[in-house]
Amino acid sequence: MPKQCLFCDSSVDSVEHIWSKWILQELKPTQAIRVQIRRRVDKYVDNPEAVVKCVCQGCNGGWMSALEVDNIPHMREMLHDRSILLNPVQQKSLARWAVLKAMVIEAVNRQRTLFYDDSERLGLKPPSPFLPVGTMVWIGRYSRKGFHAGGTDIWGDIDGTPKAMHGAVTSIVVGHLVIQVLTAHVIPKFGGNPVRPKCKPGAWDASLLNIWPIFGSVRWPPPLSFTHGGSDSLGILLNRWKIGTDVGATIPE
Repeated sequence: MPKQCLFCDSSVDSVEHIWSKWILQELKPTQAIRVQIRRRVDKYVDNPEAVVKCVCQGCNGGWMSALEVDNIPHMREMLHDRSILLNPVQQKSLARWAVLKAMVIEAVNRQRTLFYDDSERLGLKPPSPFLPVGTMVWIGRYSRKGFHAGGTDIWGDIDGTPKAMHGAVTSIVVGHLVIQVLTAHVIPKFGGNPVRPKCKPGAWDASLLNIWPIFGSVRWPPPLSFTHGGSDSLGILLNRWKIGTDVGATIPE
């Protein structure tokens, strides 16, 4: 685990919940968490309060707590499967929350070199928060109630240059709400060019709503939902990008 807070220069003296306490109180999961690092299953954990010791008390009890509180009203509606219209302010707040969780989740893997750099993590903080360049965030609906939090690396070639793009994909499921974050880094040679990695074919325009970048208000849920199995399964979403090094935690249904 990092010795310095992910979001400032202070020493680590606090833990961040992968699934926030209010989410666990709302959904009351009863099954064990399946924890996986890389491609092996390490263990099952009975306590659903999965935490990562990677932040300081100042950040955790300050701006991170405020961001959590800002997102509770609209996230509560979605995780309980109630339709809602998200305005641009709510979309940015939810996208910040999702990227913050992505940064925390990647800290689970002690052997991993952190994908997000210091400037990207500091960028999430007030007073003028911004999301990392090359970030996209989508939300969707899961037809059943579930829990999942996991990430993977992806790579891509640009104009014949191997691995000129390195991306991090994080997928989160809380109740009926599905969130997926993709941030792409490119080598300096291509740094000025917008890059959107190619994903596997799918009905993504019908099953996912783009909340970052923002293109106006959106109504959740989208027309198509992810299911437990079949051609529209949640597994299809989790594997829509090229899989690299996995890290994550899941509460089975």
